[in-house]
Amino acid sequence: MGAGHDGAARELQRRLEAQGHTVRVVDYLEMIPLRLGGFVRWTYLFQLKRLAWTYDLTYQALDRGGAILWGPVVRAMSMLTRRALRRELRRTRPDAVVSTYPLASLVLGRMRKKGWLRVPVATFLTDFAVHPLWVHPGVDLHMAVSPMSAETAAKRGGHTNVASGPLVGDSFRGDKPDRDDMRRRMGIEPHEHAVLVVAGSWGVGDVGATVDAVTRCGDAYHPIVVCGTDEKLRASLLERGFNATVLGWTDDMPGLMAAADALVENAGGLSAMEAFAAGVPVISFQPIAGHGKDNAKYMAGSGVSRYAHDNDELADALEGATTPGAERDAMIAAGKALFAGDPADDVIDLAAKTRADALLTPFQTPKGRRRVGVAAASLVGLYFVLTVGAHGVAALGVGVAKAPKDAKTTVYLGVRVDGRELKRNGVVGTIADMGATLVVDGRTASHATDRLADLAAVGVPVANGGWGKSRTLRWNRAHDDCDKSWEVISNSTGTPVRDFVPGRALDAFDQFYCRTGPGKQRLVRPNATFRPEDVPDPSGRRIYLLDGRGRDPLAVTLALEDFAARVEADGLRVRPLEDLR
Repeated sequence: MGAGHDGAARELQRRLEAQGHTVRVVDYLEMIPLRLGGFVRWTYLFQLKRLAWTYDLTYQALDRGGAILWGPVVRAMSMLTRRALRRELRRTRPDAVVSTYPLASLVLGRMRKKGWLRVPVATFLTDFAVHPLWVHPGVDLHMAVSPMSAETAAKRGGHTNVASGPLVGDSFRGDKPDRDDMRRRMGIEPHEHAVLVVAGSWGVGDVGATVDAVTRCGDAYHPIVVCGTDEKLRASLLERGFNATVLGWTDDMPGLMAAADALVENAGGLSAMEAFAAGVPVISFQPIAGHGKDNAKYMAGSGVSRYAHDNDELADALEGATTPGAERDAMIAAGKALFAGDPADDVIDLAAKTRADALLTPFQTPKGRRRVGVAAASLVGLYFVLTVGAHGVAALGVGVAKAPKDAKTTVYLGVRVDGRELKRNGVVGTIADMGATLVVDGRTASHATDRLADLAAVGVPVANGGWGKSRTLRWNRAHDDCDKSWEVISNSTGTPVRDFVPGRALDAFDQFYCRTGPGKQRLVRPNATFRPEDVPDPSGRRIYLLDGRGRDPLAVTLALEDFAARVEADGLRVRPLEDLR
């Protein structure tokens, strides 16, 4: 689990033990056999720091189709961790189970719904933005950090949902460390506004760009940058010579909060909650992919923070947050108002409802379950998610190129040709005159290197149409279409190809290979693919692909001229696929 999840669990443990209750904290990832939990944690960190787009894609896809796409994974995790969970529950015989980690919440909710887990389950939603994967109808109680978050959990199917408030240590809410002493130790002048810049315990996001943006807002601002465990990040910031205090891992966040006039963050995690408790105005800037962007939006919507979308908005937000007045006071008051309840009290009330017989047998599964069948079904389901499920997600517009919102009078056209059509000046000339994109496959390009080089030299945009020969296994097909074909076409044109237009359904393997291979490409999913004999009536903001392969070149030319005439008659214009966003 992440630092925010772990911190919430430890703080809840402290509060419950202070009231005389016995608490045991268990890391759910450590229950996964073969020490695969460490791999899961490493994969999450790698995604955030190296392949943020994959995390954003996953987050959006699961937001739109979470129950279908994530179901096989939850069933598989239930099977893998059921034995460890049962062993832990029978050893401790708890009155209630509380989860602060989404995957654990889903697994526990499923077990609770099936009747395997007989003691009540609560989940603490650490973020403002409540993703569908945070909520399961089998969970007895969802505890949220804000009223808006509790309402969102209810809309997503939560059984009982309460705004318990954030789980933050007393050191942020009680007597503050000496502000003047902390500022003096960090070399902050009395006239300077100290801006605390945080990026979680892992130092995720473009922290350097954030610090640079803060310093550009004027000499009045002195950044205090916390890099967490990322020593490379700290070293790089020190090398750049910012007029800032750059720190690595620190246990003195209460002291830094006392010294700060405002906090700039990018994830909406534990540091933001601590700032709310400490009375430090919060600004979200350059939020990280997925939950970071959602948290920034939801926190700003609740009035507890400002969401700065660019450098100008950051300058305006910093001025409002650091200048005494109504705006700063309102932000601080809204943040402090979150702490109206106590999650520990909600957990105690839930535990009091546990039946005596459930304590004797907290976990019970049906005998004789066909584990092999379940495992096979889970693998089939996972493959379904990566293929058919990914097709549906792409159809919703997730992870593919889109037309700009203001392009209401524009249609985007790609024309897929084979070797014979590529040799005909009539076909290629019409494509160039219309301003469309030439789409070729790798096998065609390997036999027409000089022709493609000449076309690219005169400005005809060329897109990757795949390799041109299918493979049985989807991952092999994606490798050929994305990597192998890209290399051939790019070498032929002398320019790296930007767009991948296979003319077939896209799946997760395409997303992986095209976005992580030697040549990163955008995935283009046409709204309509047509043949020369079936020219459609065009509409604005739509993507069209004319598949001319295997057709008479003259028929392709006439179809293009017909399409161009229809576009002009409707007051539209044709643009190449590279103009998509």
